[in-house]
Amino acid sequence: MFSPRRYLILMVMAVLVVPVIAMPLVPFQTVSREENRMLASPPAWPQDAEAWRLAPRAVDAFLADHFALREAAIWVGARLERRLGVTTPAQAMAVMGEGGQMFLTEGLLRSTGQDTDPQRAGDYADFVCQVAARLAARGTVLATGLAPSPGTILTDQTPPWARPAVTPSDHDLILAALSACGAPVSDLRPALRAAADSAAMYRRFDSHWTPKGALVAYNEMAEALGRPDWRWAHEDLAWAEVRVDDGDLPRMAGMPPAIETLEIHDRTGLTPRMTRQALDAYGGPIPAFSVRSGTEGPSVVIIGDSFTADFFPSLMAERVGRLVWIHMNGCGFDWRVIEDAAPDYVLLLPAERNAMCHGVRPKGWG
Repeated sequence: MFSPRRYLILMVMAVLVVPVIAMPLVPFQTVSREENRMLASPPAWPQDAEAWRLAPRAVDAFLADHFALREAAIWVGARLERRLGVTTPAQAMAVMGEGGQMFLTEGLLRSTGQDTDPQRAGDYADFVCQVAARLAARGTVLATGLAPSPGTILTDQTPPWARPAVTPSDHDLILAALSACGAPVSDLRPALRAAADSAAMYRRFDSHWTPKGALVAYNEMAEALGRPDWRWAHEDLAWAEVRVDDGDLPRMAGMPPAIETLEIHDRTGLTPRMTRQALDAYGGPIPAFSVRSGTEGPSVVIIGDSFTADFFPSLMAERVGRLVWIHMNGCGFDWRVIEDAAPDYVLLLPAERNAMCHGVRPKGWG
């Protein structure tokens, strides 16, 4: 007859042994998406005395990195820590890549195609297809795409654990699905990669693109809206170099501020004749706002995030009569902005890492 203590011993042994026995039944992984690092490689057969001495460490590292259900255990542990108020180390939020280029950890594996989720990509694409259908019924011109993450364009500078870049990525899946439903979608990656050969498209110590990168993307989207006359030629802008230390990535990595040289142009802010008004009624993590140019012209609504909030309004406001910017907010932005603004054009351009809805749809859509 077994005592309760023996049952406990058997349970503990099962918890320890089953994950190891089940290892052949789970897919082999080389990268941990939860920890953002390379996993230990299978140990080689020892060839000399020194290798035999180190073999136990290699075997232990391999088993620790590859036991069954490891990612699920880490996922549960991380969320339990958050529930208990345990803070995640700041170093996990940003990482250093090749040549001193820093990257935001969130979405990095997604940008290189190492983390793909067809259901996640399909849900976002379905959202955009619905937006396209609703705007088409209103006679509103739509242009959409994704603002590529730095890791998508600067793949060779990403940390080793985020490489190699593989396809199809979520970016590829979303663009393919949007093309299939007839949504007017643009791929910004070719233009940014081509321009990156002669100028920095992304900041070294910040998670966003540079004014030059934003200009390349803006011009591509102006074309997509059918308004090439809204483009800005590089030579039409006055450029100057500045040294800044306001990058967000060193702070996220627990490092002191880092100085980088940045080229800015004279249209990074609104001109004196323009008026900006906050639109707090629509809510969102970044308050919506409108800009009136002081001249007659078409109206535009930009649905995006921090990638468009800083540079696009000042460039586009020169070309239109009224512009409204609103945060996409995980696809949950307030649809009343479309009803109220009655725009001639809509630009839907979130950052690649924010192109996910989790089943959410705009407020007031029903």
